[in-house]
Amino acid sequence: MRYKDCFDKERRDFLNVIKRSGIALGAIQASSMLAGVMMARVAEAQTGPGKSVAVFMPGGCTPAKFFPTGGTLPIQTAPLQSHYAAGRVALLKNATMMNGGHGVMFNRFNDPNPWGKQSFDVNLGKTLSANSNAPVKWLNLGTTPVSELSRDSAGIPTITSPQAALDVLFAGGNSGGGGGAVAPRKSLVDVHYKAVNELKTKLGQHEKEKLDSHFNSIRELESTITSTNPGGSCPAITNTSAVGFDATSKLMTDIAVLALSCNLSYSVSLAFGTDEHLHVLDGAMIKDTTGAYRPRPSHDSHHNQGNPSYAGYYDQDVTYYMSLTTQLLDKLQAKGLMDSTVVTQVSDMGNVDAHSGQNCPMLVAGGGVRGGVIDVGGSSQVNLFQAVGLRLKANQGTNGSLFRNWGTPISGLF
Repeated sequence: MRYKDCFDKERRDFLNVIKRSGIALGAIQASSMLAGVMMARVAEAQTGPGKSVAVFMPGGCTPAKFFPTGGTLPIQTAPLQSHYAAGRVALLKNATMMNGGHGVMFNRFNDPNPWGKQSFDVNLGKTLSANSNAPVKWLNLGTTPVSELSRDSAGIPTITSPQAALDVLFAGGNSGGGGGAVAPRKSLVDVHYKAVNELKTKLGQHEKEKLDSHFNSIRELESTITSTNPGGSCPAITNTSAVGFDATSKLMTDIAVLALSCNLSYSVSLAFGTDEHLHVLDGAMIKDTTGAYRPRPSHDSHHNQGNPSYAGYYDQDVTYYMSLTTQLLDKLQAKGLMDSTVVTQVSDMGNVDAHSGQNCPMLVAGGGVRGGVIDVGGSSQVNLFQAVGLRLKANQGTNGSLFRNWGTPISGLF
């Protein structure tokens, strides 16, 4: 049989798997969890990566403290050491953030003039979901409410409520948008378990074990959300919430990995903070002119690196952001997802004091990346995301035209 492209074959394979299983298509459409399990039968037979996580780290870096001169990472990237040493991470040197500065992420992922156009995570999500039948086209998660990081034709609110994120995933929604409160409701496990459990006789032992693992992960997340948000509902989390920045970051990372491992979405974005840098990291304080201590927004440390009162704070902030990225890589590695997932991290500028787009910290991990330091010679995020899109075969399939007409991709990453 002739196929138009690799995704045409995968779609037909998926339909054939459903036909042979004896499971009604309507049942699969009714349960995003069941759809993910069935897609796994096809996905596990494929070669090469097919999933994406786009990570936003605000505030640039100090190149001498970000890029190593040997095999040991300096202070700002030190948390990545184990993954870097294992060859799972490429640090992109001399990268340029096109029009770097506050207010440009994620909306400059795929065009120098992006207003009214799709951001990279949405663009890629639509392409991969059309090719994979994933129930959620994209999932845009973050720690702090903001509506400009992801865009379709307009800004899409970042999901900062863990419960809202789970609702999007397991209600089988068509997009990753949404923020606000979620009413008290039945456990997602209870909603899906009855439908899926009745069909367990049609699943293989490996699939049954994986399904039970997914349900256990959901239970653990729901338990965490309930214990940190008493009352049964989960309002949008702010950086002054009792949950805190660190706990929110970890929960959102867990949900991102769950979405990928369950095949519920193939394109996830994680924003650790906002492009305005006004979020406050846990315990970040500064003494004001009266001698009293107050919460210190990241913006303060980013723009006061030469101020003795802020000595060391910028290094602390960048190192902390990189620890969050390390946590994501740890969880992907533990779930066996590193080979099938490309993680792409960018920032909004290089020298944050100058709002410069030069020497912007970017990295790529997983998906068969060639590790180490790669000098990209001034290439921008547009060139980077073109390379990632091609690695994920996003230039094929029904929406492939979105990835066929970009500029020159960065070479040598994979």
